[in-house]
Amino acid sequence: MIKKIAYITDVHIDEEFPKSVGVDSRQNWKTILKDVASRNIDEVIYGGDIGEKSSNSWFFETLQDYKLSISLGNHDDFSEVIQHYKNDAHTDSKELFYSWENEFFKFVFLDSSTEVISDTQLIWLHNELITSKKILLYIHHPIVPIPAIIDKKFALQGREKIQNLLEQTANDITIFCGHYHMEDHRSYKNITQYITPAASYQVEKDLKEIKVHSSTFGYRIIELHKDQIHTEVVLF
Repeated sequence: MIKKIAYITDVHIDEEFPKSVGVDSRQNWKTILKDVASRNIDEVIYGGDIGEKSSNSWFFETLQDYKLSISLGNHDDFSEVIQHYKNDAHTDSKELFYSWENEFFKFVFLDSSTEVISDTQLIWLHNELITSKKILLYIHHPIVPIPAIIDKKFALQGREKIQNLLEQTANDITIFCGHYHMEDHRSYKNITQYITPAASYQVEKDLKEIKVHSSTFGYRIIELHKDQIHTEVVLF
C-alpha cells in the first residue's frame, strides 16, 4: 500500500509582504487544499510559517479533516500554535518537537521557530536517531547548504551541529524542509534533502541577490511504498 502525504510550507497568511507582491495567500491555500483533496490525500505535513497570529485559527480549521503534523518556522509562534494544534507525541512545554514511526520509517519533527535548534532538541535528536529504520526529518530550515544568496543570509544558526549528528548516523536520512521559497534537491553522504516551493511566493536560486516572484506557488507530494520514498512537486 502506498502512503501519500501532502507536504506544504510557507503560506504566510495575511502577512504584508506577500500582499505587497500581489499574493493572495488565503486563496493559494484554498487552491492547494482543493488539489490535495482531488488526489484523495488525507494526511498533511505543514513545514512552517503559517502567517500572522490572527490567521492561525482559520488555518487549523481548514485542516480539521486531515491527519496533521507540523514543524514550526521562524514566522510561527509556539504559544499561539499550541492553542490550536494538539499532538499526543509532543510533550515539551516550550518547543514543538516530537517523533512517531511506522513499520519502515521514523518521522522526526524539529522546531526551528527561534532560528536555532536548542540544546534540549539536540540532545533529544541524538537519542531519536538511534533506530534501525530509515529517518524522515521534518524541519522548516534546510540543513545541507545550497548555492544561493538566501542560504548565506537566512540559514539556520548552528545547523552544522545537526548535520554532524546526522552524518554520524548509519541510517539513510531524508530531510523535508522549506524556508527558502524554492525547489532544491541534493544529497550529501547519508543525507538527502528536499526543499519545497512555498505556498505563497518564490525566490530565485541566485548567488548574488534575492529575487522574488509571485507567479508560482505549490506544494510537494511524498509517497511512501514500504521503505521506498518517491516525491514530486505540484506547481500552480
